[in-house]
Amino acid sequence: MTPNQPLRPRAAALIFNDQHQIVLMLRRKNGNHYATLPGGGIDEGETPAVACAREVLEEVNLTVKVGQQVLETDNLQSHEHYFVCEVIGGEMRLGDGPEAIRQSEDNHYEPQWVDISRLAEVNLVPEVLRELVKKVGASVGK
Repeated sequence: MTPNQPLRPRAAALIFNDQHQIVLMLRRKNGNHYATLPGGGIDEGETPAVACAREVLEEVNLTVKVGQQVLETDNLQSHEHYFVCEVIGGEMRLGDGPEAIRQSEDNHYEPQWVDISRLAEVNLVPEVLRELVKKVGASVGK
């Protein structure tokens, strides 16, 4: 990336359930193991909220109502928007989007409900999300 190149915009979702769990995309890529929140690139002409809902459906097969934006930050080569979302339909599984197409032994995607109390056991990236998930998760459903 050149210094004058704009950051790639991205939108992602914090999706909680009533068992104090959050949806994470567990990843294995080129020998690295980590987790991310479901989300992805914002298409031209798309708002961050619309992109968030589309990406969640593509990645984890859930239809969501996009709520409050809780973080906007720059991370590596990306300008990111994070939203609290509520599940309104679907059954969680790897969606039919690009992740399913790219699925391989060296590039593995696995959506999973992870208990917020177990976040320390997960390599969640970017790291700034760990405290955000704990804070937002503690207030969801109250």
